[in-house]
Amino acid sequence: MAHLIAHLLAAYAIVVAPSLSCFTYQKAKKHFQAGDPMAKVRLYREWIAEQAVTTALVLGLWRFGGISGTSLGITTPFSWLWSAAALVVVTVLLVWTAVRLRPKASKIRKRFQDSLGMLFPDSPQDRNWFGALSIGAGISEELVFRGFLMYYLSAYIPHINTAEKVLLTSLVFGLAHIYQGWRRSIPTGIVGIVLALLYVFSGSLLLPIVVHALADWRMLLILPSNATPAEPVESAA
Repeated sequence: MAHLIAHLLAAYAIVVAPSLSCFTYQKAKKHFQAGDPMAKVRLYREWIAEQAVTTALVLGLWRFGGISGTSLGITTPFSWLWSAAALVVVTVLLVWTAVRLRPKASKIRKRFQDSLGMLFPDSPQDRNWFGALSIGAGISEELVFRGFLMYYLSAYIPHINTAEKVLLTSLVFGLAHIYQGWRRSIPTGIVGIVLALLYVFSGSLLLPIVVHALADWRMLLILPSNATPAEPVESAA
């Protein structure tokens, strides 16, 4: 049973996740264009539910599938000092870039309105759910795309090396965000490489989980809260 779940989870990450994210994003976008004020909140909730399921599957493989926590990155870092130092450096960079971008919030909303507009939280309710989504992404996506996929590649492609695992898992991670468009999925894949390297060098998913969640949550710092929801995203011609 554990082998079957592992294969299904790998198929989800590689094939289903890109298609499902595109479907749910475009569906929510159509509802938003039609004037539905709850479209963004429902999208966030759907993705949080998906995060909960994938997290439960990985944790189930660990607790009941005979896969060690170390193999999945569910362990303590090699060095708490190194991990803490890396986290401080990354956090400072994320906050610094967010502060610099905040005055350009209106321009950012306008520039990415057609491509990423559905991701930008507007109302206080949007921001609450987006914050939860960011934390969930840090946990679930690191468990699946870093911890589980690196284990899976090692288990079923024994001769693969670490560099190849980093590149392949980052490629899959980028494709899972293809709903943002090809141009955005490429830098997302590069971010995946950074997160994978944090995992490899720290020996634990703890550091990439926190960094990932902070990177997503940074959007709340860049984009201030709006008293009313933004205008619906216009359909592309």
